Amino acid sequence: MTSATSTRRGRRAQQQQGGPGDGRRASASPAAASPRTLPRPGGLGPVRLQQLILVELAAAVMLAAWAADTSWLLAPAGAVAVLLLLLAVLRRGRRPLPEWYETTRAMRQRRRDAKLPVPPGTDAMLVPVVECDPALRTYGFVSRDNRSIGMIGDGTFLTAVLFVQPADEPLRPAAAHRQLPLRLVQDALEVDGIRLASAQVVQHTQPAPAPHLPAQSLAARSYGPLQAQSGSPALRLTWVALKLDPELCPEAVQARGDGVPGAQKALLRVADQLSSRLAGAGFKATILDENELMQALATSSCLNPRANAQHGQEGRAPQRRTVEAVKSWRVDDRYHTTYWVSRWPQLGNGGVALPELVTRLTSLPVLATTFSMTLSKAGNRGVSLTGHIRVTARGDSELGQVGRELERAASAAKAGLVRLDREQVPGALATLPLGGTY
Repeated sequence: MTSATSTRRGRRAQQQQGGPGDGRRASASPAAASPRTLPRPGGLGPVRLQQLILVELAAAVMLAAWAADTSWLLAPAGAVAVLLLLLAVLRRGRRPLPEWYETTRAMRQRRRDAKLPVPPGTDAMLVPVVECDPALRTYGFVSRDNRSIGMIGDGTFLTAVLFVQPADEPLRPAAAHRQLPLRLVQDALEVDGIRLASAQVVQHTQPAPAPHLPAQSLAARSYGPLQAQSGSPALRLTWVALKLDPELCPEAVQARGDGVPGAQKALLRVADQLSSRLAGAGFKATILDENELMQALATSSCLNPRANAQHGQEGRAPQRRTVEAVKSWRVDDRYHTTYWVSRWPQLGNGGVALPELVTRLTSLPVLATTFSMTLSKAGNRGVSLTGHIRVTARGDSELGQVGRELERAASAAKAGLVRLDREQVPGALATLPLGGTY
């Protein structure tokens, strides 16, 4: 298994190559496609660079002992070589030992950083996200037509978020006509010389009936047959987050004023174009302002409204609201665990449709489920598709039970999921509408 998250400190996620089918309402069924794992830069297939270095060191130690032409050096050199080979081959928690050490060290560093206070004046809805990444901050931007646009970034990137929903119609359209056109999202990766780092689609679902209701309650008996027939959740929210790294398109940013204003104008240009194209495809897309952006992050994080109200009261000593464990991430009284999609099933004709796969994985009797798909350029290999799914429960035991149900549902759909042990905070950030994999 390989790490599925990345940080701006150097670790990159393994991404999945995929070609999203054209989701236009009048299009034919997409051809079958089986996204496959892309090899990591600096690796040879599934072999990590650290493993190769350890094997080379073992060979170098033995070669040096042999070249010294001293027989007594061969025994200790052999012991050192065997130790290095064991470090390269052995695994812990389904990870190579070097990678396990990396994730453990990174988690310890995050726990040390967690002792730092949140900057004063941070909005209560944004506090849990800032606790996970203290560099994040929101921006308010007013366009030339006097629209208020919200953006979020950490100084190295800017992200704008669109809230997408089907257009109002007299009759509920068929499910096939409510699918988000991923082809349009893919096309937004490069617009008028503006190259995005990634475009992320986040779907946040809450089931009906609520999982804590008794089976014989009126709501459970009313919603149960509908849920069994259509799989419709009580709530399904869709956001598209567009992430701009100014270093990927410095000319486009400089042409619009350079610096933060130039980056904001470039990002707004892409967001406006995607919003217009989605409207032409029968969807209503709204670019969120700063307050709506914070509300989207709070909703996706499943924040407890009571905790938000208490945190906003003056005179109360601020208390940390998030806690990271090996297998979970807790926010207020909500428990989260995040999985990485390590293997995609065959999509399209002859396989499962992508919307159906998402529905299977998000129709769980749990407080909430969040599915994230991140599209980015993969050089000459086309477009990469990275998937994460986060389940939210009211307790640790419930979280473990729902996690097993999720793994069974993924196995039935011939998809592979890997729980991000010791990487739950980067995994959670990858499922929030921030623009893509951390």
